[in-house]
Amino acid sequence: MRSSQKIMPIAIAAAVMVQGCINPAPVEPTVEAAEVVAAVATDQQVAAKPATAPEALVQPTPVSLESNAVLIDPVNDGAEQGALSDLPEDESNTAGVDLQDNGFILSGTYSQAGMLFGQTIPGAIVRLDNSKIMVDDGGRFVLGFGRDSALSAQLQVTLPDGTTKSETIELADKSFPEQRIDGLDQSKVSGFTEAQLVKIRADQALFKAARSQTQSGADWVDGFDWPVTGRISGVFGSRRILNGEPKRPHSGVDVARPTGTPIIAPAGGVVTLAEPDMYFGGGTVLLDHGHWIESAFLHMSKLDVEVGERVEKGQIIGEVGATGRVTGPHLHWSVRWLALNRLVDPQLLAGDMPAQPE
Repeated sequence: MRSSQKIMPIAIAAAVMVQGCINPAPVEPTVEAAEVVAAVATDQQVAAKPATAPEALVQPTPVSLESNAVLIDPVNDGAEQGALSDLPEDESNTAGVDLQDNGFILSGTYSQAGMLFGQTIPGAIVRLDNSKIMVDDGGRFVLGFGRDSALSAQLQVTLPDGTTKSETIELADKSFPEQRIDGLDQSKVSGFTEAQLVKIRADQALFKAARSQTQSGADWVDGFDWPVTGRISGVFGSRRILNGEPKRPHSGVDVARPTGTPIIAPAGGVVTLAEPDMYFGGGTVLLDHGHWIESAFLHMSKLDVEVGERVEKGQIIGEVGATGRVTGPHLHWSVRWLALNRLVDPQLLAGDMPAQPE
């Protein structure tokens, strides 16, 4: 049963938000820096102990990754992402749907790089292509699809009474542009020195630790807003050529704004990383929206949040900058579904960019 909505995920009125912490596996850094994995041979990622949950994150009993979801290789799948396009929508009304008969409801964007939001009966077990997916105590779950995901996926929901409901999810195909960027500091592109590699690997360890858990609170139920508004200078999923060197596809969307422009949280969440000087990302903040949905904000000139801090949708988290690997001030925003390590297209969550005043 589906109801496609491009901006607002479903929020079943009776669903109860229950907080918790869950431990995922490490994931490579997001951003334009995704290709550094190959450049510095980070198939063997820097080992880091799972981060201890900050006080603000300590919730009821944590659930291990193995009992919740199966991660695919973070190096080889880390470039999954999408580009802008018009997508077909199914406006069917799910009001009054009997979950016991149908098993589940889905809404969202049925496309590569899209995300679906599900509701099932509390206590159900959800699997996507045989990978077990987190379901909260209210029966809510999330499914994310990457840039290069297969065009069909098998969803299986086992209800508490043992009944199994299945659906083949058909996704729209996507095409992606090519983007050439010249004038970057070559030390941020290739030919890294040993000292630079040490910094890059240290940053990798910080990302790994930040992604060692998630909250089960569903901050995504109120939808996503643009963290800044302005000219989109880099689209999601574009094949990038940096200083003449082919690199991995763009992992997010870039919005060109002057240094000092306030950045707001597109949805509520908990800060899992706040670093002012990452090698590629510069000022970087990671925000956990729950259910493995993570926003990353890069190139910031100022950070107004701390690790463990709870932020609300619309709250200022920092300011646009030109730090890290950039040619000018902008915000890089990426969204990753950590459960299966898939980057999704932020614009499919936030909708069209609001019109700018003349």
